[in-house]
Amino acid sequence: MKIHFTLLILTILVLSSCKSLKNLSPQDYEIQGIDKENYSLLNGTYKNVQDTVFGEIVHMPGRGINENDLKLNDRLFLFVPEYGYYDSLDVKIDFVSKRKCVVSGLYQSDLIFSKKLRGKIKKGYFYVSPKFLIVPFFPIAYVHRFKRIRIGKTNSNNLVIDHTERMWAFALIAGALEKGRVTSIYEQIEKQK
Repeated sequence: MKIHFTLLILTILVLSSCKSLKNLSPQDYEIQGIDKENYSLLNGTYKNVQDTVFGEIVHMPGRGINENDLKLNDRLFLFVPEYGYYDSLDVKIDFVSKRKCVVSGLYQSDLIFSKKLRGKIKKGYFYVSPKFLIVPFFPIAYVHRFKRIRIGKTNSNNLVIDHTERMWAFALIAGALEKGRVTSIYEQIEKQK
């Protein structure tokens, strides 16, 4: 009975985890429509530091983390390699199929890491498979974190990342909450062949 109750609670949390990404990108940035035939338009090398950001993900209580100043790797992955935070890192995106791409970190033209992203193309974007983390150690600690990402391309060939996140955590006497939606623009360095 206890397991059924826990599974019911976790199911409710998963289903109500994140807001939709629909209508998130600002109207000022027209998006090139990506479909199952032209998904390779997203291929290229981009700066790891965002150029522009819209929206906000709120942290309560304030933890000193500014979600509006995240690197590209931090937006794409739940857990980032330690060198994924470098400002001078270049991020190369290479789609191998319509459902999978390889994201590589390049530092001074040397390959530092490579990770796969899976998802699907719909409504002009590549929707990355939702990421989630659940640590259910009641009553000592509990964490649930849900992250949704979609990737698009502006008409000026810059990368658009729409990111929505919801996290709730507590451990005995402390707790934290994150929620909100952000759109970030990352400048393209070079287009991949």
